[in-house]
Amino acid sequence: MKRRLESLLDLLIEQQALQNAKLDKLSALLISQQLLTECIDHHGNARDAETCAEIVGESFSAGLYLLNELEQRTRNYQYQQQEFFIDDDNHEEDDDDDTSSGPNALVNSF
Repeated sequence: MKRRLESLLDLLIEQQALQNAKLDKLSALLISQQLLTECIDHHGNARDAETCAEIVGESFSAGLYLLNELEQRTRNYQYQQQEFFIDDDNHEEDDDDDTSSGPNALVNSF
């Protein structure tokens, strides 16, 4: 059993390494595409390398900011969901337990 688990973990690590290599290629392609796009301004004039690097750097920083903002809003949404019992599955189970019998059965039937 231990050998099987180790072989599965080794396979998982290999698959993760392959996926990381593909993600590296994808990110390199996206950056080079953006650099090619930013080499020419809106008027058709060529930009120097420093200007292109500044634009790509600012774009990367803006992307990180937007990602952090999205993560923060997701955390706030999940907090509100947990705080106000929006999750119907857990809430229905609690209601079913309360309505089965007892003094609250008549009140919960309304």
